[in-house]
Amino acid sequence: MKKTVIATLIAFSAVNSFANDETALDEITVTAIRTEMNPFSTPASIDVIEGEGVRQKSGMNISLSEALQGIAGLVAVDRHNYAQDINLSTRGSRMGVRGVRLYVDGIPATMPDGQGVTSHIDLNSLGRIEMLKGPFSSLYGNSSAGTILVHSQKGQNPPSIETSVDGGSNGTWHYALKAQGGGDNKYMPAYVLSVNRFTTKGERDHSAARKNQVNFKVDWTTENQAEVSITFNHSDIKAQDPGALSYEQWKENRNQVATNLEMFNARKNVRQTQLGLSYHQKLDEKNRLNLTAYLGERRLEQYLPIPRVTQIRNAGHAGGVIDFTRYYAGTDVHLQHDFANNFNVITGVAFDYMQDKRKGYENFNGRINGIKGTLRRDETNKIYNLDPYVQAQWTFLPNWLFHSGLRYSTTTFKSKDHYLRNGDDSGHKKDEKWLPNIGLSWQGLADTNLYASYSRGFETGTFLELSYRPDGQSGLNFDLKPLTTDNYEIGLKRGLGDGMLTMALYRTDSKDDIFSAGTMGGRATFHNAGKTRRQGAELAWNGTLWQDLKMQLSYTFVDARFRQTVRTNITQGNRIAGVAKHSAYASLGWHDQKGWRIGADARYHGKVAVNNANSEYAPSYTVVGAYAGYLWEKGNWQIDHHLRVNNLFDKDYANVVINDISSRYYEPALKRNFNIGMNVKYAF
Repeated sequence: MKKTVIATLIAFSAVNSFANDETALDEITVTAIRTEMNPFSTPASIDVIEGEGVRQKSGMNISLSEALQGIAGLVAVDRHNYAQDINLSTRGSRMGVRGVRLYVDGIPATMPDGQGVTSHIDLNSLGRIEMLKGPFSSLYGNSSAGTILVHSQKGQNPPSIETSVDGGSNGTWHYALKAQGGGDNKYMPAYVLSVNRFTTKGERDHSAARKNQVNFKVDWTTENQAEVSITFNHSDIKAQDPGALSYEQWKENRNQVATNLEMFNARKNVRQTQLGLSYHQKLDEKNRLNLTAYLGERRLEQYLPIPRVTQIRNAGHAGGVIDFTRYYAGTDVHLQHDFANNFNVITGVAFDYMQDKRKGYENFNGRINGIKGTLRRDETNKIYNLDPYVQAQWTFLPNWLFHSGLRYSTTTFKSKDHYLRNGDDSGHKKDEKWLPNIGLSWQGLADTNLYASYSRGFETGTFLELSYRPDGQSGLNFDLKPLTTDNYEIGLKRGLGDGMLTMALYRTDSKDDIFSAGTMGGRATFHNAGKTRRQGAELAWNGTLWQDLKMQLSYTFVDARFRQTVRTNITQGNRIAGVAKHSAYASLGWHDQKGWRIGADARYHGKVAVNNANSEYAPSYTVVGAYAGYLWEKGNWQIDHHLRVNNLFDKDYANVVINDISSRYYEPALKRNFNIGMNVKYAF
């Protein structure tokens, strides 16, 4: 860490030597800390990704991870196992869609228990993404190591319709149709409708998948100047699960699948439908009201490769089939009052509710494997958050900004057991915590912002983490405590050339951290693992070198370790599994608005421990991608041809499943692969 601090200070000196005081910074407005501000002026670490920039890199535009590459401090990994979600980790937080709060058009994509969902996020209609890292993420309550706000495009005139098709390696196809328009007359609705279908045979055995998706958004301004948005999205996924391999299996035959996965036909079917409303009203010159409300349904059926004997011998076993229907809803309302031009206060309350009707079945019936058998679990689980909050922003001196907030986060779990053959495992628990945050920034020069911040964070176990006990017995894992964190950050933002340089040093101290106690057959159990510390540094630059030649650079250092000895397999000083100490990203591209675009990107990921005992490490890797495209325009028509090659040099590397009991830690990543496609657009 000391060497990293010295290197960062040297970099800061270099910035002072070469920065141009007259650098013009883009006028972008973000809402990540609830107050509309230019990201440069906030006392927080915020990155902005434009949807058009993502699409210009000519990927398949299927996974959110495609849009999140290159952000310092964030690891976003597409496992190309569509029966599992992507891996997101902010500053060494736990992998999975966990610890990072997600919002799509103002509607939570993170459930009240902290478990996130990304399957309904549509890159085809993506407007922009705001990524908030560090202490200010606690503004959003439970499970906020980072916050990602996804905004769909807003329709605009002239109306247009476009269709695209992409084909690629491994029998992969993506078809998309998008219509949008409106918005010239503020009383007329602006709309965007996006429909997608994705199919793949998969590179590995038993890895085929298909996904259907719809995203619809309409915006309008009422006669009393209220801004209203309604969003609707639906996704339907069917995917085989190829699972992970041991190191020896990976090197012997990377495409193979463990015997049990094919024997029990491991797979997952997920269907989700969601409706949301956002309402923003300027009440008078000093008061603004913001309200969001949403409701949704999620159905999941998953077949795990758990052996028959494991289920038969344990009367408390929940079976090898997960079957649940989830209903969820919530609202967030807050009022902003401007006491003066330099002082405003936001007060609000958020309420989120989720109910799971969860059943478990044996994954066999008679002699037939991979079908739904005898009922082994039947319960109704409920969870809700009720979080009042207040935050204030004060420019107390010229160039000095003070920001503070306080949130009282309450999470209540209730479980009603309907399967009583092995006893009544009903129960409940309540976790609550005050979450303060504070930040200070100084912008004494036109193109320099220095800031510091602190917060306390809070993460409960998700229902997934509570669902199974490490001892294998029936009932929920109510012994799992919530983890608490103290988060510190200092940072710099400075205009450099035609772009912005950002640097940050941070530390997160955690108590009662939650980790996997082991994974077997695709099912994980969890326990608390005492005190941990994650500290590191981030350095990034994003801008234009010359005309349409753009570059993005980022480097991340994370030192994530256990601070105390816990059980026999975790020793003080051990590295936290799944966290790379070093990672870096670079991209260079020529993006002409009309005509050619061409570019390349490279991603380095350091070695990681695959278990908390640090007995084995996944090797580091560097992968390179390249793309090209041409936009042809005539009259009302636009035709875009594009090509992308991923893993250009055919690197054999793997993603990691941590703490697997069978030592199957490795999910082989795709070898060299490509996609080629065309987009046709007609404007009316």
